[in-house]
Amino acid sequence: MLERLGALSGVFGPRMDPDTVGDPDMELASLAVPFIDMLGKVFRAEVRGIERIPSGKALLVCNHNAGITSMDGFFLGAAWHNRTGGSDPLYFLAHDVMVSLPVVGNLLLKLGSIRASHETAARAFERNRKVVVFPGGNYEAFRPYRERYRVDLGGKKGFLKLALVHGVPIVPVVSVGGHETFFVLHRGERIAQVTGVKKYLRSESFPIFLGLPWGIGVGPVFHLPLPAKHTTQVGEPIVLEGYSADDIGKPERLQELYDLVQGRMQELMDRLAGERRFPVLG
Repeated sequence: MLERLGALSGVFGPRMDPDTVGDPDMELASLAVPFIDMLGKVFRAEVRGIERIPSGKALLVCNHNAGITSMDGFFLGAAWHNRTGGSDPLYFLAHDVMVSLPVVGNLLLKLGSIRASHETAARAFERNRKVVVFPGGNYEAFRPYRERYRVDLGGKKGFLKLALVHGVPIVPVVSVGGHETFFVLHRGERIAQVTGVKKYLRSESFPIFLGLPWGIGVGPVFHLPLPAKHTTQVGEPIVLEGYSADDIGKPERLQELYDLVQGRMQELMDRLAGERRFPVLG
């Protein structure tokens, strides 16, 4: 128990380097995973098809829900940890701001997050590890509530270049429910430009939403989530046969692959959406 508390105390230490790709802190994970599992019961979290994640290195491509207060990644990570015992950790690419926050940043880094960059992802692949990416970023995470069942990666193709350079399969992962923990009224792209949020925080959104505790929330800020049922579906891996790193310089080939990946994800999303009967309740 003292060792576990010692691992937790390390979160409050000096700021960690978000570009270092080391082994996650298993002592801290042993504390965090049961807590995430308990939280998962509140949100009736379910992760399906996790056995489809292949052995060896791979790129897990996920849709992004719930703004900054997104729990989908935690539920996925905990389910994978429970399946593997922590022997094959996932590395989550995280926004600069998140891994730079006091305490929260260290917590995320100790549990397997790394700064979102091609360089850090490459280091993870060199270790034969799996990398998790949310290409849609804040653009998708703050999409309007009426588009909650739409996969919108925002035209971002950097993840494709990453997969092509390192020759790794792409595993589509889709979640629903998180985008019912609050209600985004407007994405606020223009506001993000005018206020400088897009330039300085690299956020394409400055949303207006209904949510706790604000009532009306403004900007890319945290919210207290409503207890919406969360469901995550892992799809069949997309092996990039017929594609190579040479296709990075061919816009039409990249677009073809982008449409394939986003299309597969939308198919998964449509199935999950078809199961839901009521907002929040699921």
